[in-house]
Amino acid sequence: MNELKIHKNITINKLKVPGTDKKVYIIDNFLHDLDSILNFAYNIAYFNPMFSDNSFYPGIRDHMPQPYLRILKTFFLEHILPDLGSQYNEVKLHRSLLSLVTCKPEQLIIQQKMPHIDTFDQQHYAFVHYLSQQDFGGTSLYKYKPDNIIEFHEEHSPILEKMVNDIKNTPEEHSGYINNSTSIFERVLKVDAKPNRLVIYQGNLLHSANILLDDNGYNKDPKCGRLAISSFATLIKG
Repeated sequence: MNELKIHKNITINKLKVPGTDKKVYIIDNFLHDLDSILNFAYNIAYFNPMFSDNSFYPGIRDHMPQPYLRILKTFFLEHILPDLGSQYNEVKLHRSLLSLVTCKPEQLIIQQKMPHIDTFDQQHYAFVHYLSQQDFGGTSLYKYKPDNIIEFHEEHSPILEKMVNDIKNTPEEHSGYINNSTSIFERVLKVDAKPNRLVIYQGNLLHSANILLDDNGYNKDPKCGRLAISSFATLIKG
């Protein structure tokens, strides 16, 4: 992978998450170009089967090369970390996964039909870097309406099982991907996808990808489907 550079016309916007004191960072024109990343995705990546990364991601994935992790970390340290408080001086990137949605709505398991959290740790951050040339769906944040919760902590652990049961009890509303509010979940923030847009948010916020593919979009060709990079990191206190 060739050397990656931050785009000279990068823009960073912050959106407040309604009902919380949290923010979502939206970075447009993240990298100078996507050529080496797309070459990796189209010609080199070895996509592993769904569930092989021990997540419920509805598709296939491969690990990104180290140059991508390095530039992502550098960007976060220079442009985002200073906004998060002086108690943090480092970030640990756990993994970065090239991700392609391949699972059709009728093939989803229960956990893939609902918003989720990555962790209860509020120092954990999630990154989504959109690569597709079309808007095949961005990312939304949700509120679990029965308990009025957007931001989850350890004490909310029992509610996760309750959410699964709610999905089972409302199959008419949750038969495929969630792309809008339902009787159980209220969408509180929607971020559209754009090529070379990076979105950053805390992993304990209830969230879900918006999947806007037609029947032909769920194939294993990264040139045609919803292709993105999902990365995960934890803040480290000084």
